[in-house]
Amino acid sequence: MKLIYTRIAAAAALEVGTIANPDYYENPNRSAEEVIIYGDYPKIQNDYEALDIPVEVRKLEEPAKTTLATVNVAVGITPELQEVIDETKAECIKVTEENTQLKQKIEILEQASGDSSELISENSRLKVAVVQAGNATKAAEGQVVSIQAEFDAFKNNVPAMQARIAEIEAGDSVMAQANETTTNDYENWSNDQLKEYLASKNIGYKPSATKAELLKLMPKD
Repeated sequence: MKLIYTRIAAAAALEVGTIANPDYYENPNRSAEEVIIYGDYPKIQNDYEALDIPVEVRKLEEPAKTTLATVNVAVGITPELQEVIDETKAECIKVTEENTQLKQKIEILEQASGDSSELISENSRLKVAVVQAGNATKAAEGQVVSIQAEFDAFKNNVPAMQARIAEIEAGDSVMAQANETTTNDYENWSNDQLKEYLASKNIGYKPSATKAELLKLMPKD
């Protein structure tokens, strides 16, 4: 490989080889088989000669300003530049992979977040249901306690029990009288008597029924 050091590419327009800028020189390229240096760069010359690589130093001539020409220059990539290119490509690949992994993590987190929201919602619903069930249980227990208290008070209240017995006996008497009456006598009954009689016969009626409606439901003897 021919390695050409020059600051002006046009100076080596007729050369075929890899062109490098001497201003950026750091170390010799051991792959070089021949070195041409345009200008005075003793360090570059000494480094390559120490490696027994042929070195030719040429005088750098500025191109004529009045001459316009189009030339084809074979410009090669120096090992240093190639190293930078390779490192850049490797970094791009690394960044691309990291970006892909990051997107996957975000999707997993979003999915986990959605599942978590559903679980939280379901948990909240169950908590509300438990509270409502507890309230209903307490209400039922309260009703039982109230009924039991009323029953206990009723058992210990002799006058109340006697009054209730009298009501039951009076009701039985009314029923007995009703059984002995004819259909025409129903019109003389009160609404309460009609309803009680219908209930004894397992005949349904509306609580808001009028007397006329109740009479229509009375059985025909």
